[in-house]
Amino acid sequence: AIEKISEHQKVVFSKVSEQDVVALAQNGRLVCAVVLIFRGSKLVDKKDYLLGEVESMESARSEFLMRFYERHEIPPQIGLDEACDDQELFEAYLSEKAGRKVHIHVPQRGEQHDLVMMARENASQRLSHETARTGREIAALDELARLLGMPHAPHYIEAYDISNIGESTIVGGMVVFEDARPLKQAYKKFAIKGQTGPDDYAAMTEMIVRRLKRYQEGDPHFAPLPDLILLDGGKGHVSTILPVVRAMGFDIPVYGMVKDDRHRTRAIAANGGEISINSNRSAFALVTSIQDEVHRYSIRYSRQKHQSGSFQLLLTKAEGIGKTRAVALIKHFKTMKAIRAASVEELCQVEGMTKTAAESLYEFLKEN
Repeated sequence: AIEKISEHQKVVFSKVSEQDVVALAQNGRLVCAVVLIFRGSKLVDKKDYLLGEVESMESARSEFLMRFYERHEIPPQIGLDEACDDQELFEAYLSEKAGRKVHIHVPQRGEQHDLVMMARENASQRLSHETARTGREIAALDELARLLGMPHAPHYIEAYDISNIGESTIVGGMVVFEDARPLKQAYKKFAIKGQTGPDDYAAMTEMIVRRLKRYQEGDPHFAPLPDLILLDGGKGHVSTILPVVRAMGFDIPVYGMVKDDRHRTRAIAANGGEISINSNRSAFALVTSIQDEVHRYSIRYSRQKHQSGSFQLLLTKAEGIGKTRAVALIKHFKTMKAIRAASVEELCQVEGMTKTAAESLYEFLKEN
């Protein structure tokens, strides 16, 4: 036991000060990617992602790295468990994006190899957890399939909800449940663009059409298609969306999730009617959790969007700060608190900022 503790303490520190360590593991059709993030020679974060079905591990590794470093900091060194497709080209791409040399390598021995094996073990453990479905989850999916007259239990379920704050902030949220469990890395946010006022049916239509078009265009982030679509709403929503889905050439079952006066799930809306759900059934618990999750997700995005808009409006009142600079400031600092705490020198580091504009904003925020 003492030896194991000692081994663990060795791998949470690295001789390389700034690096990421990436590994993938596969269990049947599922693939999981894990990223260990080292900063200042210490393991400061671990991120894991379920990638779903993949054609090859090499292409999955390349695609994952591309998507990951579009949104995350690029370190000087990246350790991989196996080589990826076009590794040299990808290394050159990251170096250009980071503005400095980025080294990608596949360690074969020593400390770096131990770190890669640690990442792979983490990925395997996540897969083991994900594929060990409980009896309740299996029962819930089977019950739901019988209630809806589906020939097979739905493996991949997408749920949609619209949220708005007044007329200025209208957004949509899409959540995914895979094998009765939330698949959070597959969630999607939609800023509704085609509406000038609250219209749930039109907003829901826009969101569904955009999602299915992205699939038709071959966007891998919008694959696979769901086995079942659930809408937060009643039969009016279903009668609006089902013809749209069919007109686009998709034969996906579409149902609604209906709440009672106390905002509790009471039924599933079909095209032209409702299917009651007994609260003692496993399917009731599953549909309730899906409806609660999509409602939470869309409301959270709506509040974030509204808050971001309020921040932007405040910032543009400062002399020299237009919409472009306001957006860049929010993107750089993330929160208004961080912007207020920033010095003039730190404000100058934001893309597109000048010292004059930074000084103007700094003084403006001190007074407002």
